[in-house]
Amino acid sequence: MAQSTGPVNLRAERFMGIHVTYHPCAPSDVHGLYFDQIGRDASIERLALQLGLDPDASARLKALLAHGGRSRPREMSLCQAHVYNAAKVSELLCNCWYTNCCRFSALLELPDFGQYATDWHDLMAGVVVLERTSNERLVPRNDGIVFLGCEGLKRLRADYAEYSALRFQLDRVFPRGWLPVFWAAADYAVARGGGLIEAVNLVRPDVIAPSSLMA
Repeated sequence: MAQSTGPVNLRAERFMGIHVTYHPCAPSDVHGLYFDQIGRDASIERLALQLGLDPDASARLKALLAHGGRSRPREMSLCQAHVYNAAKVSELLCNCWYTNCCRFSALLELPDFGQYATDWHDLMAGVVVLERTSNERLVPRNDGIVFLGCEGLKRLRADYAEYSALRFQLDRVFPRGWLPVFWAAADYAVARGGGLIEAVNLVRPDVIAPSSLMA
C-alpha cells in the first residue's frame, strides 16, 4: 500500500457538530428490505409482520417505503435519499454505532482509501439509477454517501495490522477512543456477511439521556 500521509482537515467538522453513525447492511438487505419493497403496501405489511416490528416501527417502515427517495428535501440528491432511507431501515432492525464527528469518508480524498468503499450505484436497483436527475453527480461518494462492503472491511482490518501509514490515518480520523467503536461496527457487520453504511446527521443522540450509541 502506498504511504498515504496527506493532510485531511478535520478541525472544521469537529466544530460543526456533525453526527456520524454506522449502520450494518448487506447488499441483499438493500434490495430485499428496501428497493424491492418500495411502494408495495401489501408487501410492506407482510414485511413488518415478518420482522416482528412494533406498531411505531411498522409505521416508520411504511413511511420510509411508501415513496422511497422521491420525497426528499430539495438539497438532497436521489442517491442520498435512498441511502439514508436504507440506513433508517437498518436502524429499525439492529443497532447502529455512533462515532461523534469521526468518519471514514474523510480519508477518501487520499490515495488508496477508495478501494475499501463500494460505489452506491452498484447496490441500487436499475430502475432507480435511471431516475437520477441530470444534474446529480455520478460518483455517490462525492455526495456524502459511503458503503463499506464486507470484503472491503476485511481488507481494511488486515491492512490496518500491516501498514503503518494506514494505521496513522485511521488513528487520526478516529481519535480519542472512537476507533474501537468503528471496529466494533465493522466486526459486527462482517460476522454477518454484511457491510456498513456511513450516515451523517441521520441519528442525533440525546446528550441529556445518553443511549447505548454513546457507549
